[in-house]
Amino acid sequence: MASGNGKLGGIGLGGILVIAGILVAIFGSFWLGLIIALVGLIAFGGFAKGKWY
Repeated sequence: MASGNGKLGGIGLGGILVIAGILVAIFGSFWLGLIIALVGLIAFGGFAKGKWY
C-alpha cells in the first residue's frame, strides 16, 4: 500500500505524526504529544495536503 511519495493509504507522514502525537498526549506526556503533533502539522502539512477529515 505504501507508495514512493511517503503516503500510506492516503495519509502522509505528517498525518501519521499528528495521530501519534495525539496518542502520546492521551496515554503518555501531554506536552510531548503536543510537540509531536505540531511538528507533523508544520513540517509535513498535516493530513493529506490540506484535506482535513
